[in-house]
Amino acid sequence: MSRAVMYDEVGAPEVLHVSEVADAAPGPGQVAVRIRAAGVNPYDAKVRSGFITLKTAFPRRIGSDLAGTVEAVGEGAAYADGTPIEVGDEVAGSGPGSIAERTLAKSSALARRPENVPVEVAGSLWVAGLTAVSCVTTVPVGPDDPLLVGGASGSVGTVVCQLAVAAGARVIGTGSRANAELIRSLGAEPVEYGEGAGDRVAAHGTITAVIDCHGRDALDIGISLGVPTERMTAIAAYAALDELGVPNVERAARTSENFAMLLDRIASGELAFPVAQTFPLDDIVAAFTAVESSHAPGKIVVIP
Repeated sequence: MSRAVMYDEVGAPEVLHVSEVADAAPGPGQVAVRIRAAGVNPYDAKVRSGFITLKTAFPRRIGSDLAGTVEAVGEGAAYADGTPIEVGDEVAGSGPGSIAERTLAKSSALARRPENVPVEVAGSLWVAGLTAVSCVTTVPVGPDDPLLVGGASGSVGTVVCQLAVAAGARVIGTGSRANAELIRSLGAEPVEYGEGAGDRVAAHGTITAVIDCHGRDALDIGISLGVPTERMTAIAAYAALDELGVPNVERAARTSENFAMLLDRIASGELAFPVAQTFPLDDIVAAFTAVESSHAPGKIVVIP
């Protein structure tokens, strides 16, 4: 037996509780991971609240990001390069119900955790990091591209900015005045969001691409500045994508190979991925409350 965060109905963070669950053995291609860190994502909060509807029966577990130690290995479980996964390996990636002491994960959703990447960083990277990779795959940028990134100080936005800068793009990132220095540290030019943001972006010159990592404000600015719709995307404003004819973020880039690439960049110091705060498993209500409120830039992470 191990402990996992569960909920029996949709609602506020208070519906979450920690319960004992039976530990299943991994099947073919699966790995049992003893969790050392699990990121909490806005998607998790939207599912728990009922904003996103699931058909899964109650009681439900929650979470997907993880980092931990391999405890058991199913037949054929291997890393992307074909190397077998072994008991005792330190891994990171994604697995269902990861906000827990233990979970099962597909080997295709795991990568080795480099020793110098902290567990709380690796354990909160999968969703935000691979969403960012998908964004720059959907809207590829290079040295000739001034890119507008909406929500540049968020977890996805920080990675998008750094990947785009590494590709040679000039990046203009929107955010609050308080986060201007953070955005500047990513190699981007900060622009305060809110009323008048379109004029402030225009003052930075021509924009040729837009990736909105917050809502639709950056999309609307892009439209006003004549950016072609095929050179824009967003991660949350689904209605606006349809309304404006903007392509959705593609999903093919969300692979363990690209995840390993992000881990390697963090290990080498090429990529920063901040963690705002960590919580123990028993403080899960506080962790979700933090995710759903204004907090310092970076991920909220549970340490079982």
